[in-house]
Amino acid sequence: RLDLAYSACAVLDRNNLIKYDRRSGAIQVTTLGRVASYYYISHESMAVYNEYLKPTMNDIEIFRLFSLSGEFKQIHVREEEKLELQKLVVRVPIPIKEGIDEPSAKVNVLLQAYISRLKLEGFALVADMTYIQQSATRIMRALFEIALKRGWAALAERLLTICKMVEKRIWQSQSPMRQFGKIPEAIIRKLEKNSDLTWDRYYDLKPADLGEIVRMPKMGKT
Repeated sequence: RLDLAYSACAVLDRNNLIKYDRRSGAIQVTTLGRVASYYYISHESMAVYNEYLKPTMNDIEIFRLFSLSGEFKQIHVREEEKLELQKLVVRVPIPIKEGIDEPSAKVNVLLQAYISRLKLEGFALVADMTYIQQSATRIMRALFEIALKRGWAALAERLLTICKMVEKRIWQSQSPMRQFGKIPEAIIRKLEKNSDLTWDRYYDLKPADLGEIVRMPKMGKT
């Protein structure tokens, strides 16, 4: 048991999750360790984040980093899924650099398909997406906390936006109106196409004005 404890401490120390003094056996907490503990993030994932997380990352790099998390190491690409995954790659908004044979590409495309609310055909893919979706908010929040603790303001803001997109299943470019179930898809698309109608202007518009914008007077009040 002592050997197991020693090995665990050595691994955590190597990944900067604790400070471990081998001579005295003293253990000291680190900020990174607190984040990993709070969000139940494995040390394999934290090692990946330590290596790849940079203050100037864009959306493509953030989604790729998410897909490399140790939590998804048991996800594999099955032969019968490749055709559907290929179709999904074309439909999701953020480009994926890896080939569809790579498990990280599958994780990436399924997360984006979840945010986009795309319907899946294969039962196995639905099960994998459910697993990814259950971990997505937790992992993205952990990445946000790491960026925050390191003082990387731009990356922290970007990651917080992605956290919201995952939680609400809405892309930043889409209308926040998508959060409400009563509004038909066709009307939301009309609102999104109207580039002059910024979100803060909704406060000033009367129901009649909104009905006029979507050319459906009766829907203004809704």
